[in-house]
Amino acid sequence: MQLTDEQQCIIEHEGNLKVNAVAGSGKTTTILQYAKHRPNAPILYLAFNKSVKMEAEYKLSQLGLSNVRVETAHSLAYKYVAPYQRYKIRFDYKPHEIAQLLHIKPKSADMSHLKLASHVYRFVRYFCNSMAQKVVEINYLETLTNLESLAFATENHELIIHYTRLFLAKMHKGEIDIIHDFYLKQFQLSKPVLPYDYILFDEGQDASGAMLNAFIQQPAKKIIIGDQHQQIYGWRFATNALQQVNFPILDLSKSFRFNQEVARLSKSILQLKTEIGQSSKINLQGLGQQHSIQSRVTLARSNSKLVSRAIELLIQQKELNKIYFEGQLSSYTFSEEGGSIYDVLNLYNNQRHMIKDDLLKTIPSFDHLKDYLDETSDASLKALVDLVEKYHKDIPRFIKRIKECSVDESEKHKADMIFSTVHKAKGMEYDQVFIMDDFINEQQVVDSKNAIKAKEVNPESLAEEINLLYVAATRTKSKLHIPIHLLPTSYQIKDYQTVSTNLNLSFKPKTSKQKPKRSNQLWSKMEEAELKQLFIQGKTVKEIALLLGRSQSAVIKRVEKLDLWF
Repeated sequence: MQLTDEQQCIIEHEGNLKVNAVAGSGKTTTILQYAKHRPNAPILYLAFNKSVKMEAEYKLSQLGLSNVRVETAHSLAYKYVAPYQRYKIRFDYKPHEIAQLLHIKPKSADMSHLKLASHVYRFVRYFCNSMAQKVVEINYLETLTNLESLAFATENHELIIHYTRLFLAKMHKGEIDIIHDFYLKQFQLSKPVLPYDYILFDEGQDASGAMLNAFIQQPAKKIIIGDQHQQIYGWRFATNALQQVNFPILDLSKSFRFNQEVARLSKSILQLKTEIGQSSKINLQGLGQQHSIQSRVTLARSNSKLVSRAIELLIQQKELNKIYFEGQLSSYTFSEEGGSIYDVLNLYNNQRHMIKDDLLKTIPSFDHLKDYLDETSDASLKALVDLVEKYHKDIPRFIKRIKECSVDESEKHKADMIFSTVHKAKGMEYDQVFIMDDFINEQQVVDSKNAIKAKEVNPESLAEEINLLYVAATRTKSKLHIPIHLLPTSYQIKDYQTVSTNLNLSFKPKTSKQKPKRSNQLWSKMEEAELKQLFIQGKTVKEIALLLGRSQSAVIKRVEKLDLWF
């Protein structure tokens, strides 16, 4: 195996180390070769999730390495804590269950008891994932970005703290089943000493504070690897460990996934962080080669935008025959609380007798549900509400059609289009990527400056929004389609075969770099808006013509008609 100079330096390094690894830079290969270089040393490899764990175990067996143990943070913590305490474990709690367990009584029809229970559960999970030893050491209010949710939590802060302590105490005593994050916290607080000479911590930018604290305390030689600009799990209380450990630094800066054009765009996206006082420093070189298109993905920030696009392409435009949803379709039609899109639709139609979910049964009306979502932070349930408001009576027919055309994971390669949120596509790569328009753009970043000064917006949250766009762009191996308004003004398109602003599907290979000229066609309002935006961004007439598929003379005439020169 031919390794790069960067990989070789990492493999030969002794002692603690921090590795900044860009997307597609051979991170897993480097980790495995690091272990292979030390065949007699006991090594722990902390993988990001179960699928990465299984893949690493398979590759280690292929290399014939038996000295490496692969665990996720939770699987490691479970083996040290749960079996010996004889806890009963459940995956999750719903707000109405917490309200009942903690005897939080409803006071009126405003569902304040459910809102309070939702915040209590969120605080419990935040504490369990944090470095803190006690609840009083952390400020829950700092985690809230929604103004309505923050207002409710501020008004009920003391109650939230009280019930959070009570809920944790009940789990500790075994009075109620524990959640997975609870035994992770118990693991951290027990200050374990792990029997390994080396610990390799993968995806360090998405580590929980609890796991990072346990990792730092180990006497073993520690290597933490990841990409600080791929931190996109702050809503799950991840902490960017790469920015918190003071280890020597080495880079994996060469991406074998995409070419230099995508690398330039990625760096331009990250430069938006400088607008909000965040670091955009990155060493990134694209060495990937273009090849034939076999896999296509549509990436969105939100579930609602993604399902809407699937409906548009599959049913309304009839562009597709077979589709696949990354993470399975059910994860997009059910909320994390358990309610389905059909339950939300039944509430919308006031058909309460047809609602199956226990939480939604307790909510008086659809308007009450929207009020509940405003003052809590349930994004998955809000996505279902958005879809119901958009399609209402057509929802059953649309979902039925989507199910009929969806293929299983084993036939994913046969799908005309894969649909995924960026969070579910983390670690994935595809030949052709279509990015939806629900990501943050440069104007929104600039407009947020005053809100940051007024402490109405957290700059860390905005930085994570920029990271989401960066992660989306770096999933591609050959072709990237991105809406015009998401292109940073600092980025100038040079290779139109790699980066395109055309989101229309085209499964046939193009014979020209340019879009077909449409000089004699009327200009739509959307095209004029795109023209104005590109002109304001400082794009040349030639660039605008290429992006919009118009002749340069047609662009000049339209610019004159719209009085954009002055």
